[in-house]
Amino acid sequence: MVAATYTPLSHSLPPGASSAGHRRRDTIRVLLFLLALATPLGSMILHLDRGPKLSENRHLAERPRLVLRPRELASFPGTFRYYFADHFGFRDTLIRLHGLLCLRLLGVLPNPDVTRGKEGWLFLANERSTDYYRHTELFTPPELERWRQVLEARRNWLAARGAAYLFVVAPNKETIYGEMMPELLTQVAPESRLDLLVTYLRGHSDVRLVDLHGVLTAAKGEERLYHKTDTHWNDRGAFRAYRAIMAAVPASVSGATALPWDRFERTERDTEGMDLTRQIGIRDVFRERRLDLTPTRPLGLAAVEQDDVRPVAVSARGTDLPAVVVFRDSFFSSLLPWLAESFGTGLYLWQDEFAVEPIDRIHPQVVIQEIVERKLMQLEPSNPPLPPLPPL
Repeated sequence: MVAATYTPLSHSLPPGASSAGHRRRDTIRVLLFLLALATPLGSMILHLDRGPKLSENRHLAERPRLVLRPRELASFPGTFRYYFADHFGFRDTLIRLHGLLCLRLLGVLPNPDVTRGKEGWLFLANERSTDYYRHTELFTPPELERWRQVLEARRNWLAARGAAYLFVVAPNKETIYGEMMPELLTQVAPESRLDLLVTYLRGHSDVRLVDLHGVLTAAKGEERLYHKTDTHWNDRGAFRAYRAIMAAVPASVSGATALPWDRFERTERDTEGMDLTRQIGIRDVFRERRLDLTPTRPLGLAAVEQDDVRPVAVSARGTDLPAVVVFRDSFFSSLLPWLAESFGTGLYLWQDEFAVEPIDRIHPQVVIQEIVERKLMQLEPSNPPLPPLPPL
């Protein structure tokens, strides 16, 4: 028997054919890679991206101007980098595809700033919200005393000017609906920072802290009070908060009354996911039933967009309603048209800090300061230099 011999295929090819094939494949790979790199830039220049645009909870970076001065030239690469990151071609499409792959294939959300709860509920995870929910860092006695001193200083300074002071804390969504949080996020202490602050002030001060936790917890069995895919309360929860705030206005402030429930009609509509789904780029995947309150007749102040940070000024000359100054955040946006009906002249400012100038300008009878609960993890309580109190 003659043994068969094996000749490698490459030996039967003409000299150089194998290396030429490798070169062609490498060239194709390089060209495809360069095309992938150039496509976003080409799309920006030629405006090829016609897909749906994401709606994000922030303003995208604007195109920087090229100014031929040393300082501006030195900062141009950094500012252009932010602009390019926000506007490169097919950005929104790629973000959406990434979100769908993470959700459908891996069962996770693509953005760690959002926590996926039960039954389609989403929760904010940044701004130390998760730490706050788990009660991992609580107020110390000196911190509680510092809060008392700061709040009382504001109250006393305003009282000398004939104004009442209300400090309002809007509860985090997970505070009211903790049962919808993931089971893995356990709480390590029975009380939160807000619980400790409320207890301390009740025992050591008469500052009016409007605690909305009890009001909302008692009512959540009647209807849903927060959006499922948004970190904020809905109209039903916001209106209960509004009425609790108005109930805390001292009786000495005449004319300030809350709107009744019958000024509104309970309405519902199906909607795409809201602000938390914008952070993960897949709004249409999440849907919820939006629970609104529609006024039966128009209010004096039009609805304010939730993320509108511009000052809102209300002029109500000729009325006997008391004037008000409000320091607020996004939780108060939905309350502004209602507050404008309950007060006269008003100035509504998006800021966490207490400020003297708007108070001296408006001469209000009521000053309301509102912060969302999670800011108790971040804010260091302090006052601006307060003008001296008048002599007794």
